[in-house]
Amino acid sequence: MRRIRQRVLQVSLLLFKFAEAELGDRCLTLGECGGYTGAVCTNGSCHCVGTINAENQCKLDETSPKENITIAVTMGVVFLQCLLLVVAILVYRKCGRGGFNVNSYDDLIFSDITASAIGYTPITTVSKIKPVKIDMFQNHVHELLRDDGIELFKEYTELAALVSSCIATVGNYPQNVEKNRTSTIPYDFNRVKLLDETGILEGSYINASHVLQNRYIITQFPQRRTMVDFWRMVWEQNVTTIIMLAPLNEMKMCFRYYSRQPGRECVYGDIKITVIATFMYGQNMKIRHFVVSRERVNRRITQFHVYAWNHLSIAQDIVDCIKSLKLNVHYNRRISPIVVHSGSGVEWSGIFVLVDYLIQKIEIGSEFIDVPVATLNLLDERMSIISKRDYGLVYSCLHEYLKRNIPTSNDISTTEQQDYEELP
Repeated sequence: MRRIRQRVLQVSLLLFKFAEAELGDRCLTLGECGGYTGAVCTNGSCHCVGTINAENQCKLDETSPKENITIAVTMGVVFLQCLLLVVAILVYRKCGRGGFNVNSYDDLIFSDITASAIGYTPITTVSKIKPVKIDMFQNHVHELLRDDGIELFKEYTELAALVSSCIATVGNYPQNVEKNRTSTIPYDFNRVKLLDETGILEGSYINASHVLQNRYIITQFPQRRTMVDFWRMVWEQNVTTIIMLAPLNEMKMCFRYYSRQPGRECVYGDIKITVIATFMYGQNMKIRHFVVSRERVNRRITQFHVYAWNHLSIAQDIVDCIKSLKLNVHYNRRISPIVVHSGSGVEWSGIFVLVDYLIQKIEIGSEFIDVPVATLNLLDERMSIISKRDYGLVYSCLHEYLKRNIPTSNDISTTEQQDYEELP
């Protein structure tokens, strides 16, 4: 990065000296005309700009048309080089190595990731969509979702136009294509990289992305051929919590990465997984406790399997799910990323992650809810993770959460509530 800045400075200095030399050779100073820096040449004379006596003029030497063309072409080439360097810097900052290295163990300290650190720097490009104060949020959602959500879809369309086009090539390598369930692959800059046997980052591929300040890892439901990779990722990222958003009917099409029978050991590569306890938590969730072993080191991992959501009350069910998770002591030990994946059908991961993330911001005392910026951050980190209908559901879930937990004096009237309709 420093080299690029030095290069821009060198080219800029060269351009300045070049312009000064060409102008200086042909401007003849007269009287009190103190110089020709910034001069504007008009009608064969050189008018000095920024000098004490701006009315004095300097004669312009005669130049041939050929020399003028050479000067113009040369300056144009130098200007183009500067422009290309500026574009390179912008791309470098956005998607290149200039960003944080989410896979560098020297830079990443899991214990530093706490609830107080939640939140991104606001994105300046979202100029027309402003964050909403919490006490006005329910009314705001009502306005967005009226008339079949016309305003909501306009807002989403504006966001979609701002999504960055980051590079995603590794997932399309021939040796990696078969590891993808769908066409959705991780971006190169924030994909999860697996370690080789010597503990060095060598870029082993798994379809998984670090998102929202590394608080979550969104991945696909493991395939038979990716079981070893999945558990390697869980181990290497020091994961203690897995959220599986998979209805029971989808589980029939998925290969389980754990045993149904408590006490039975499964082996994936050099990692051993044993289910030590399974129990129901509410009506829609099952909790499984795993002991994961590798090289005589044992860790406990908790999986929360959300397997039933009623499409007629989906917002209430998602909020209930997140509330239940927060009441569980194992879910609150957030010293590492939470792995979130769906089944083989509808992609619920983006909705869950956004709602959970924004609820946390509310609970730590934020005065505003900024759904657009959080959504744009997520879309910049995982392609196609939030659709238009998902975006509406995120608003509905937050509306439901606030209705239960933060009553306001600006609540909509009973008549208006009758017109309110959630988008599934």
